[in-house]
Amino acid sequence: MLEKRWFFLIVTIILAAGIFYLSSRTFPPGPKIIDISVIYHILIFFYFSFFLFFAIKGENKLKLKYLIISLIITILYAASDEIHQFFVPGRSCSFVDFLTDSAGILFSCFLISFLSLKKN
Repeated sequence: MLEKRWFFLIVTIILAAGIFYLSSRTFPPGPKIIDISVIYHILIFFYFSFFLFFAIKGENKLKLKYLIISLIITILYAASDEIHQFFVPGRSCSFVDFLTDSAGILFSCFLISFLSLKKN
């Protein structure tokens, strides 16, 4: 099932590129009815972490090391994303955004763990 692993890897790369691209853009402030930014940060890093985990894991059984590796990589990518935004005119490095990214990442890890326990 190498095709599945390639699928997860390609989706992960597309998500990483999308995150980088959107972090390079400057957006005008919008209405604060619902903060789309918070939803975006949680969802994009949830999916990034989720697909990265399965790209790393491949066909192997769920082991804690795969979850930890994907967690570390996605947390580092979230931190680097905020650092990148520091150098983009009109953007800023935000610890709150990093925490929001981390919430999506942790939710992904909890979901993977829950589904694994349910499966076993």
